[in-house]
Amino acid sequence: MPKNTTQLRRLWKAFECEEREMVLIPFGPDRIRVAPPTTQAFEALAAVMHHHGYHVRTQDTDSYNCRTITGGTGKSLHSYGIALDVNWETNPFLNHAGTRLVRFSDKDTQARRALDVRAGVADTDMTKAMIEDALRIRTRDGTRVFEWGGSWRDRKDCMHFEMDVSPAELAVGLDPASIVGLEEYLASLQGPGFEPPPIVAPTQPVTHDRHEVIARSGLRLRSGPSASSDVIRVVPPGTQLDVMARQDGWALVDFLGDGLADGFMSAAFLRPVGGVAPITVERGGEIVHAPGDITADVTPEIVARMFPHTRKANIVAHLPSVLAGLRECALGDRQMVLMALATIRAESEGFLPISEGISGFNTRHAPFDRYEPGTSAGNRIGNTQPGDGARFKGRGFVQLTGRDNYGRVGRQIGADLLRTPELANDGPLAGRILAQFLKNNERRVRAALAVDDLRTARKCVNGGAHGMDRFRNAYELGELAIPG
Repeated sequence: MPKNTTQLRRLWKAFECEEREMVLIPFGPDRIRVAPPTTQAFEALAAVMHHHGYHVRTQDTDSYNCRTITGGTGKSLHSYGIALDVNWETNPFLNHAGTRLVRFSDKDTQARRALDVRAGVADTDMTKAMIEDALRIRTRDGTRVFEWGGSWRDRKDCMHFEMDVSPAELAVGLDPASIVGLEEYLASLQGPGFEPPPIVAPTQPVTHDRHEVIARSGLRLRSGPSASSDVIRVVPPGTQLDVMARQDGWALVDFLGDGLADGFMSAAFLRPVGGVAPITVERGGEIVHAPGDITADVTPEIVARMFPHTRKANIVAHLPSVLAGLRECALGDRQMVLMALATIRAESEGFLPISEGISGFNTRHAPFDRYEPGTSAGNRIGNTQPGDGARFKGRGFVQLTGRDNYGRVGRQIGADLLRTPELANDGPLAGRILAQFLKNNERRVRAALAVDDLRTARKCVNGGAHGMDRFRNAYELGELAIPG
């Protein structure tokens, strides 16, 4: 018999609304926050969905959330990190009259099944076969791991999956034979779409002839130095770039600061940038904001509009540290504030520095052994000593990972992260680390944002597209909410 909500609350009481106890793990293209004992179980669920070709949308998928249960007064199981809602736009909660079985669509694609849901002839865009495989997941002792909200006869909550086990029952491990597609899913995390832990590259001292676009309606980037050359794109006013050479009133320009040419622009509409001044200065103990800095106008109320599923208390607690870090790195302009906030939304949703959890992405036999010295990931992120994998696992707002990164960023911000890596989850330092990470990648980020290429901007931080839906949603909400 499935455990009821009261039993599960008692069994998982130690994790109730303990947000700092949650860990971050991959879930398909997303990252979710869950209670540590559940990581392998949620990974198994992700494997089943991947096996059945089911696409998880990051924008309407969520796990930990300290809140009251829908239609009740007690705590939701999301408050314990043991529940997950997947694609709620196409798996809506239905409080129907009477009792009945769930209605599956017989269509052959997820998109067509979603149309049946919207037409009211199906309850879910998931398939019966996928749900059956999800409910077959067992512990080594044979205990069923998941309960699915679509199985409830008096109502349908097809987005909802929850643990049907205690921490002690999960501790015996999962039966690999009960999980379809596990190896296939883990291989997908390491294969062509593999997104390595973030590598923070230091800013290289290079001499640039920095200019900005001053054409009111934008300036055309052309393939050659003439008005008849093909237009590559139109670059917005205020965009900064490097002039590499000049020819008959035309400038050969480099957007990324990597010494490679991107095209030609009319030199008459480019104005030299006389160095980058600090965003803030201290004057009599008071912070004075330089022109272009908007951090004084960014309030928790505004940011909450970008984080519709996040506790406002977390935003109130940590926003000052994030903004202070951006000011210190001269990144307090609107573009980089939006970038920083959208990054937090994509990485963890909760506006709280958080640790990476154990998953097949980082663990084969022992916790985080995929990051150990001698492994491909461990070598890439500079881990050199036994135990470095767990010691320098992902932490903070940007999931800083690896000995090289902890050492480099620690030196840049004046903190000994090598000796005390846990400091990466300390609020003020986590805000500074996020800002330094963006500063190290500033040229590439700004070049991508200048042409509204949010996917490339996201890759500058993440290395891939994890959380892209949430990143885009937060950035676009921020454009509406944050003064420009």
